[in-house]
Amino acid sequence: MYRVLNCLTTEHELWLVAVAGFVCLLTCLVAINFFHRARATSGNIRTFWIMTAGFVTGWGIWSTHFIAMLAYDPGIGIAYNIGLTVLSLVVAFLVTGGGLAVAARGQAQMSVPMGGAIVGAGVTSMHYLGMMAIELQGKMTFDPMLVVASMIIGVA
Repeated sequence: MYRVLNCLTTEHELWLVAVAGFVCLLTCLVAINFFHRARATSGNIRTFWIMTAGFVTGWGIWSTHFIAMLAYDPGIGIAYNIGLTVLSLVVAFLVTGGGLAVAARGQAQMSVPMGGAIVGAGVTSMHYLGMMAIELQGKMTFDPMLVVASMIIGVA
């Protein structure tokens, strides 16, 4: 059975995982900066900054994920379904952008947590679409409890 700890410690090139982490850090800093700009403006300028923050956030989480996927070496040939890979990128843009829009535009006290939950759902959706894109000779299975736990943590 596929186990997360074994996967991370023996089946990933750790230097590429570190690169993914660095990409994540940089894109988070840029996205947060753009999000703050969106909250400080209004009208078309706000829409521009929300869209830009959504693009950076989506691209950042997708790039982080895909670099980490490229670090994965299960010991057999591996490929990626281009359609599902592109779909995971589009979902990353749209859902995280939508979450940032809810957080930036909302006047209610719960708009930021709701927007954050939407962004978390976007990360989760992008992740599992990206994992579905893996093509290899074999069957990859997921522990349902770990999947649910990852979804809850991602949204939280």
